Amino acid sequence: MPVTDHQVATLRAQLKGNDEEHQQLAAQLTPEEANNEYAALVAGAFIEAVERRFLKNGHAAEASEVIDFVADVRQTDDEMASIIDPQISEGLILYLLKKGDLVDADKNKIFGHQIVLLASLVGREQFTDEQLDAFLVEARFLADQLLA
Repeated sequence: MPVTDHQVATLRAQLKGNDEEHQQLAAQLTPEEANNEYAALVAGAFIEAVERRFLKNGHAAEASEVIDFVADVRQTDDEMASIIDPQISEGLILYLLKKGDLVDADKNKIFGHQIVLLASLVGREQFTDEQLDAFLVEARFLADQLLA
């Protein structure tokens, strides 16, 4: 089943930091939607965000740049340092850049890391509403491909 407008709106609210709206929309997702289409949307958005940040002119960033990014995210506050496992975070990004192996972690841990890293990547872009919408169109396209 393809990603729905509701699922995109849910992720958009989260990425904009609209916690109340995000919680209301997320509560309306069925467990099946949350585990399938919404998870694929987050994965698609994560892929898009990683490529925008770490791929330049077809060349992947060095591992040291990924390590520095993850360290910076972890230093945001004490909570981030305890939430973000650097091996999982770096591994997720390096795998997408074809510079590392697939991360060996359960799907909930991977999802949690993707959403936190995604929020950080999008936040650093400082998208306008129009840019965020365009980003989510790309993420939705990737998610639909993952689901096919």
